[in-house]
Amino acid sequence: MLTIFCIFGSMFKLKTILEVVYSVGDLAKVQHFFCNYGGLTTAGKYKTDRSVLDFWNLDESAEGNEVLIQFDTHPSGKIRLVKYNNIDQEYIRSSQNPWDTGGIMDINLRVPEVAQTFNELRDLGWHGLSDPLLQKMGPFELYDILMKGYDDIIIAFTHRVQPPLELPEGYKIPSHVYNSSLTVRDLQLTKEFYADTLGFSILNEYEVNKDEPIENMFGIPMNMIEDVTCKATIFSLDGTRDVMFQACEFEGLEGKDFSDLAIPPNRGLLLYRCEVENVHNYYNSLIGKGLNIHQPLQEINIEPYGKVNCFALKSPDGVWWEFLETNT
Repeated sequence: MLTIFCIFGSMFKLKTILEVVYSVGDLAKVQHFFCNYGGLTTAGKYKTDRSVLDFWNLDESAEGNEVLIQFDTHPSGKIRLVKYNNIDQEYIRSSQNPWDTGGIMDINLRVPEVAQTFNELRDLGWHGLSDPLLQKMGPFELYDILMKGYDDIIIAFTHRVQPPLELPEGYKIPSHVYNSSLTVRDLQLTKEFYADTLGFSILNEYEVNKDEPIENMFGIPMNMIEDVTCKATIFSLDGTRDVMFQACEFEGLEGKDFSDLAIPPNRGLLLYRCEVENVHNYYNSLIGKGLNIHQPLQEINIEPYGKVNCFALKSPDGVWWEFLETNT
């Protein structure tokens, strides 16, 4: 069900997360992983338009090359790889742990067999934070493995056991980005920001506690796990589970804070691009709430969408969000 709002007679519709933008050091290597190994589709290759580089506050000398990747023809949850040139970069979440705050902690992709994926990815040079484990998260049971890969990112590869979920055959990664995780300092403040201010839907809330020293998917030492509670809230723009994200607070652990590094052109999972119908009305509604806008509404050129009206804001934990209206 699409989320439709009427603020003082001005209608807008929050639609979906179109893309996660991923800043990479080696464009060909990362594309090869998703497409040649995973079976995802290269939807297009582009040179980053100067209007976008200006929107990102990058120097005139900066350039960018992009590859847009999607699962089959799925219209949302795409991955846009960006390779920046002629500019200095840092890693967004260097040598990260899941309980470190700031930026995007991971993206989630479905796979047909987690144990097989785990072994194949280790042969490709990826590293797991644990061995594959059966997890219970709210109403779902799933096999899950967090893997560290290129540019210090983490990807969660999952297979849902209950309720059962059939996946298309013939792919190593038969999935768009259906979920992702943000680690936050204050979950209550985060809920107020996404639900009350931005108008996103809350799909589910849950807590994970371990009552004995046991291996866990986050790599938390077993002698500490009983003192840690992971609290999570799952959000969606449109109220569906097609593309979600979850905010997690690790009560009992304190890590590094990467909030100031989650900006272009730094390397790693960089930002979300979201589609809004009547984006002018949405923008004005947020201005009316007194929200601090990081980049004002303006026209930029993003292929393959063409010229779009777009604005950007940052979450309390430094996550960069872009909202735009496409012509499709």
